Amino acid sequence: MTAAREPIRLLIAALGGEGGGVLAGWISEAASESGLVVSRTSIPGVAQRTGATTYYIEMVQASGGPRPILSLNPAPGQVDILIATELLEAARMVQVGFVTPDRTAVIGADRRVYATDEKVAMGDGRTDEQGLRDAIRRFSKRLVLDDMMAVAQRSGSQINVVMLGVLAGLKVLPIEDDLFRATIRADGRAVEANIRGFDAGLAMATSPPSHTSPTLTRTASVLKEGVGADSGFPVEAQAVLREGVARLTDYQSSAYAQRYLDRVARFVGGSGVDGAFIRELARHLAVRMSVEDVIRVAQLKLRDERIARVAAEGRARSGDIVDITEYLKPGPEEIFGLLPPGLGKWALARVRPDRAWPLKVRTTRLSGYLRLKLLSGLRFWRPRTLRQTQEEAWVERWLTLIDKTLAVDSAAAREVVATAALVRGYGDTYKRGLANWTRIMDEVVAPGLDGRLSRSRFSDAVLQARLAASKDPEGEALTRTIAAIANTAGSRLAAE
Repeated sequence: MTAAREPIRLLIAALGGEGGGVLAGWISEAASESGLVVSRTSIPGVAQRTGATTYYIEMVQASGGPRPILSLNPAPGQVDILIATELLEAARMVQVGFVTPDRTAVIGADRRVYATDEKVAMGDGRTDEQGLRDAIRRFSKRLVLDDMMAVAQRSGSQINVVMLGVLAGLKVLPIEDDLFRATIRADGRAVEANIRGFDAGLAMATSPPSHTSPTLTRTASVLKEGVGADSGFPVEAQAVLREGVARLTDYQSSAYAQRYLDRVARFVGGSGVDGAFIRELARHLAVRMSVEDVIRVAQLKLRDERIARVAAEGRARSGDIVDITEYLKPGPEEIFGLLPPGLGKWALARVRPDRAWPLKVRTTRLSGYLRLKLLSGLRFWRPRTLRQTQEEAWVERWLTLIDKTLAVDSAAAREVVATAALVRGYGDTYKRGLANWTRIMDEVVAPGLDGRLSRSRFSDAVLQARLAASKDPEGEALTRTIAAIANTAGSRLAAE
């Protein structure tokens, strides 16, 4: 009796709307046309970012005997090929055991679509991307990990067809390239664009492209002038500083970006300050100096690349009419924050804080475009607004506290730098974050600076308070943590 052949097992992990089902269909159709017996199943995720949609395919060479029985679900340690359209999803497949170093070829898109838990965290809730990459590399027998979304955009196609091209180029399936092309043509949808994407992915499999960072290109002149090797800034911080300069120049002006560099420069060379300290300070400061006020939101929504991205996500074809409606709901802080400080505070005192003005703006129509264009054109007015005045006051207080804390304990100063991540967003999120930050400064940092909190406990106290505020934005955990810190400090003073 001839032993049954082992099937090829392929698993696809995709997010909603990325064409994972279409990709699975192309693979199945091409395999069937090649004479393989194919089985395909799918498990939908709960939503676009709370769970991936997975597709599982088994295929085996047909024989003259009975039709083989193929599995409907993947088993840990038994997957030959993994295709993942997002970095975290690839790592999740590693975590559950589907990817093994003795067996699995991985085709992964090196891109992040942040999960809900990452986005709602009061601090920086993002998963360590390098850690994800390292785990995927460690468990893969063969790996192609690259920015396939960028390749899709350059070829005017979609990420799923680029990944199909990479799959074909790896030669891990007994299917000819031309048969994949024929399957794409038979599908009849966006044929020319899909063929371009397939060929681009095919090229990636043999010679992965090197991507030049657009940020480095865009800021080359700034790098030479202010953030280069001779600038005096630590090497570890220069990449963040370049990005900060580009961001703030676009946000306001080159003079504003220079102010950012001046603020960072005042800490360079200080006692207890190293490259990592400057890097984190620069990162948080760039974010805090570019808050998304009404002017910034209008500016971003009018970007050509955003309109192109929305069209691509909607799978608009050449010649299609794309109509984009923006749903906005600004509150009193956003509206009256555009006024001069005195007038803005007067207006805010006379309006209910929960009041909002729902708006529908069609940016692809002349009237909607002009409304947002008018708002984005107020960039020159931003320095005179209530919101910007408040933000500038906050930044200066934060920097002053960092400076004072450095004189007492550099470890505590690093924690004060990190507290900037608590103040984020807008509306109620911003208010809660600012309230928590203010409590930490007043009830933890201030006692540390005036000696009511021992130096040995200073940095840990700020850390614990910051973590409590990050995990519980409502402030209940922070209240308990501050009470515990105060009790410990009181017991120490009593003992002394």
